[in-house]
Amino acid sequence: MLKPMKRVVHFDFHTMPRIDDFGARFDAEKFAERLQESHVAYINMFARCNVGFSYYPTKVGFPYDGLSGNMLGDTVRACHARGIGVIGYIHVGLHHELLRLRLDYARMEKDGTVYNYRAGANWFRQPCFFGPYVEHVLEEVKEVLALGVDGLFLDGISPRDCACPRCLAEMKKRGMDIESDADISAFAAWAARDFAEKIRALVPEDKYLYFKGLPLRVARDLNTHGEIACLASNMGYDFFPAQAALARGLYRGRLYMNGRFGYDWGDFGGYKGRASVENDFFEALMNGCGTTLGDHLHPAEICEAGIYRDIAEIYGEMERIEKWTDNADYLAEIALLTHDGTAGASHEGAARILSELKYTYNILSVEDDFSGYPLVVLPDNITVDGTLKAKLAAYLSKGGRVLSSGASGLTPEKDGFAHPAWDFIYEGEDKLEVNYYRMNFETAGLAPMRYEAYERAGLVKASDGDTVYADHITTYFNRDYDGSHWYFYTPPRNETGYASALVNRAGNVAHVAFPVFRAFRKTLSRGHRALVGKLLSVLLSEKLIRADRLPITSRATVLQGDAYKLLCLKVTYPENRGEGGSVEEHTVLPAGREVSVKGEYTTATCLSCGQMLPISVKDGYTTVTLPEITGYAIICLE
Repeated sequence: MLKPMKRVVHFDFHTMPRIDDFGARFDAEKFAERLQESHVAYINMFARCNVGFSYYPTKVGFPYDGLSGNMLGDTVRACHARGIGVIGYIHVGLHHELLRLRLDYARMEKDGTVYNYRAGANWFRQPCFFGPYVEHVLEEVKEVLALGVDGLFLDGISPRDCACPRCLAEMKKRGMDIESDADISAFAAWAARDFAEKIRALVPEDKYLYFKGLPLRVARDLNTHGEIACLASNMGYDFFPAQAALARGLYRGRLYMNGRFGYDWGDFGGYKGRASVENDFFEALMNGCGTTLGDHLHPAEICEAGIYRDIAEIYGEMERIEKWTDNADYLAEIALLTHDGTAGASHEGAARILSELKYTYNILSVEDDFSGYPLVVLPDNITVDGTLKAKLAAYLSKGGRVLSSGASGLTPEKDGFAHPAWDFIYEGEDKLEVNYYRMNFETAGLAPMRYEAYERAGLVKASDGDTVYADHITTYFNRDYDGSHWYFYTPPRNETGYASALVNRAGNVAHVAFPVFRAFRKTLSRGHRALVGKLLSVLLSEKLIRADRLPITSRATVLQGDAYKLLCLKVTYPENRGEGGSVEEHTVLPAGREVSVKGEYTTATCLSCGQMLPISVKDGYTTVTLPEITGYAIICLE
């Protein structure tokens, strides 16, 4: 049985040639001792890096010049002696040492280019995933498994178009068009998946295995768990929540890999600080994920003592509360649907709105079972074919509720709404790019004005009995050039009789006529959040968490245990600075705010301080009066 993977550290070790003191101050015993002191339970440890060097005695690879002994094997033994698991890391998507000698192993562009060193960085030369390179990696995998690792982390196995003679010949055998970019991409996707299947066949079932690069859904039956790598400092803080929601629908075990770096991977001299690492780790925990700290080991040394003093305190606290968190999982009340099994801009926008409004959610494929969710959201472009129509019909007939936006809910041909529950009249897409809306309800704290949609709208009219919550407003002209002026300034003009947001007569389907979630991801319009929030309150009157007195910047989720719930609250939030975001210090929430959780409980205990908190129970909700919170808190409801 696999020991639960948690409190992980991932060590990159991509090492260039000409490190003349390579390994001089590396000691596996001292390294493992520091990890043990830091409450680390697992590490991803380098077997072969993306430059192409191996860090163990290899018969098929290229040991680093200056390697003496067996860095990986010694680390496995030292860590195992202290109860720390070791996952062997191989970067299968890059191997410069091999490819500089064997160009016939390389991926080829359609113009015959094999590598372009002017591109710089790492990716100027890549292997082909169909041919002899596959066998080379399989032999590496066998060698690494023989060292007693607890699993494998295979990096960079993302599908990449290749037009080498081997790939084109195989495509012809399969009747594929070698001139078609779509066919080339389809073959590349097959080759990457086939490569992963060959590796999977070599790895015993009692070992962890993760293929980074294959989409989470594509590798669902190959991976032992799901991982989300996100350096929020340069990828943004909207990426992880949506990806976590997607992973929750696919994997029982999930990890969030952040980075200790100030900016990006390979940043030896960067450390974003304890508060920032804590923010990421708590975001992982409250989203139902374990934690991995991304690090890069110095080629001559062990890990940085100063950083791991912080990690010791953070992971020590996480270990202390694992008796509650290990057996609790994220509780979602809303299912966001996706057509292709990925989470894009619309899902990121939806995730942010829902998080700000304190709703909980998962992202599911249209193929998945969403019948257990009180509310389903079709964000922006989820058209409805016959199969999905039947599923929605069954869902609605049993009391389900649906919110759609943009082209969602329409037929694939976009000639009208696919299901009669959408009893609205669709008259096609607005010819004007710019449109506005006015909300027909009280918006406390928000100016009652005409808000721009920031996306082209559909022209939707209400039928008898429907309720319109926002009216469509046109502009004077389109944003275009007439030979004299570029019409950039496009003010609102008048109402058109169309609706921008409405609810059907049955009260179980709501629709926003423009892609509100993609627009929110782009603009963070407060009007968009208020509009969606109103529709959600109509469709889902008994939400899981009621937290009107918490800031929009805070986050709240619930984890379900066997006989308890964990209310997770995070009040720290990132600041946009320079080219990315950062967390310098924790935000403090004053004592006295109240949060209500659906369900009736007798006690509420703050896990970080052990304090019993005042509660009241009314109308099926338990209201907790919060203490002062610095950064984050978990409250156990029993």
